[in-house]
Amino acid sequence: MTTGPLYIEPPPALVHPRPQYLFSFLGPGLIIASVTIGSGELVFASRSGAIFGYNLLWCFLYAGVFKAIQVYSAARYITLTGEHPMTAWTRLPGPPLWFPLLIAVPAVLVMPIAFSALPEMLAGFIRRLVDSPEHGPEIWAWQFIEFWENFGATVVLVVCLVLAVCSSYQLLERLSALVLGAIVVCVGISIVVLHPNLFDLVRGMIWPTNPEYPDWILNDPPHKSEFSERSPWLEVSLYLSAVGGGTYDYIGYVGMIRQKKWGLAGRACVGRAELEKAVGSGDSTADETVRRARTWTRAPLVDTSLSFLFVILVTLMFGILGALVLHPEKAVPTGSDLLTEQEGFLTVLNPHLRWLYLVGVLLAFIGTIYGAFAVYRYTLVESVKAVAPRLLERLPGLGDWLVAYFFVGGLIMVWLPERISGDIVPRVTVATIISGATSSGLWCFAMLWVDRVCLPRQLRMSLTGSLLVFVAGTGMTILGIQTILAYFELV
Repeated sequence: MTTGPLYIEPPPALVHPRPQYLFSFLGPGLIIASVTIGSGELVFASRSGAIFGYNLLWCFLYAGVFKAIQVYSAARYITLTGEHPMTAWTRLPGPPLWFPLLIAVPAVLVMPIAFSALPEMLAGFIRRLVDSPEHGPEIWAWQFIEFWENFGATVVLVVCLVLAVCSSYQLLERLSALVLGAIVVCVGISIVVLHPNLFDLVRGMIWPTNPEYPDWILNDPPHKSEFSERSPWLEVSLYLSAVGGGTYDYIGYVGMIRQKKWGLAGRACVGRAELEKAVGSGDSTADETVRRARTWTRAPLVDTSLSFLFVILVTLMFGILGALVLHPEKAVPTGSDLLTEQEGFLTVLNPHLRWLYLVGVLLAFIGTIYGAFAVYRYTLVESVKAVAPRLLERLPGLGDWLVAYFFVGGLIMVWLPERISGDIVPRVTVATIISGATSSGLWCFAMLWVDRVCLPRQLRMSLTGSLLVFVAGTGMTILGIQTILAYFELV
């Protein structure tokens, strides 16, 4: 029986928060930010600006805010109970395990796409950087360029695997901070110098508009073949996932909070009955327990808020630069050449800054793939723990097998001939449709149920918090369904 407060005393930085202490609570969220900067911000935010100008900046802003709310709702729960929401979802009404399986299985299936698309993007970029030959004889089942880009992608994947296996969580945090800081500073300088139209920028960021391709996209031969049969809503599906990743990232993020030992996360796992005993008596001990519990929830709030603020900021910056630099030149990142056009973001200032951009791309993509090994390992472990807990007991080395799954699955996708696996953008589009905005929206509704059923009244979200989660869930579900409909109309 509990004889004192259930939670340990929070650190003074949480009890009396000060701006100078906020960054001490950055951790898992910063890793999520680093993992998503790469394919998301560098590629698809830039692509949005190149195609639509400022008109779809709202997509990045609202998606970022909605996902921050989504992630915090789950991070708050594990902090208060020590239980991952995936486990709590096993108690949802209906067939056994239906919702955790609905969230986890698609996430597991699309992971090899991430571990193939990102190395291929970087390998294609490096090939153009060194100006390797574009024509040559076929090599077995692959075209000449395809073979050598696949070889380069394999090298990238091996390097990132070695880094992930040989490094620690603390090193991952530091590398993530370095990548984020370098990108934000460099891109921010470019925007200031290029003087964007603030009225058009703010309008595009605040006012949602129906996505429509400009005439030149559908008429110019270089772009017509890719976009004439592609719904603009499929572009939106990419942009929705560009901000902060998808549900497969967030399952892992919430699991990583155990490393921080905020509240009960990583310390204990308690159910509603025990929580009711700890906070429901109305005496001084219960009041102290509630105070400590609510104080601990500030830690994931700070981590989530600051991390997604960085993500939204960087995403908008690349979208703005796409509108300023690429849109007037009708230069759209397409096919396997998804990173070259963005050189202009810095070379408009000085041609020598091209090398700064090259280093930034290498750091961002290596950091993304490197961090994904750690985050997705948590994703799969937490998923297995929820739906098949005995499997973890029987296979204590399951985490290592999961890393092998990422690596081998990525290699298989890399080496599948392009006529089978498809180009990078269609492949990533499938992943965003499967585990994108719709699953994020359903996550929010599931967290509203968990908050109401699994927590005592004293520890539930406020009315404002619940309303924000509801709005986020509704917005992402509607946008996700729209993109799904667009996808199936296309095929």
